[in-house]
Amino acid sequence: MADSKGNYSDSSSNYINKTVPNSEEAKHNFNVSKKKEEKYNAEWSKNKVNINEVVDKFAPNSEGHVEGYKYVFEGERYQIIADMVAGSLRIKDKKTNQHVKLDGKPGSRSETHFKIKKRGEM
Repeated sequence: MADSKGNYSDSSSNYINKTVPNSEEAKHNFNVSKKKEEKYNAEWSKNKVNINEVVDKFAPNSEGHVEGYKYVFEGERYQIIADMVAGSLRIKDKKTNQHVKLDGKPGSRSETHFKIKKRGEM
């Protein structure tokens, strides 16, 4: 199993500690993401996931890359989009353009948002 958590965490730390203080756009995105986290964190926390397992299942061998305040893992069919500020992720089926649950089937907004487990919870 690849350590996708390490890549994501390093990029998150770099974004929050280096990019945000030096960019008005990044500060704005940071604040927007934090507000979403405040609003939905209790709901997201009901669905905690190990990012390594999610990436191995939906985008195996993906290294991931930064897109703004998101960290994206690209698979053949699926894309895992992780918020580097809020610590949440969604899985997008590129073929249907829908967000999916852990079984790969489309679901409601609350069913397709997941809180990323901290290293100690994995």
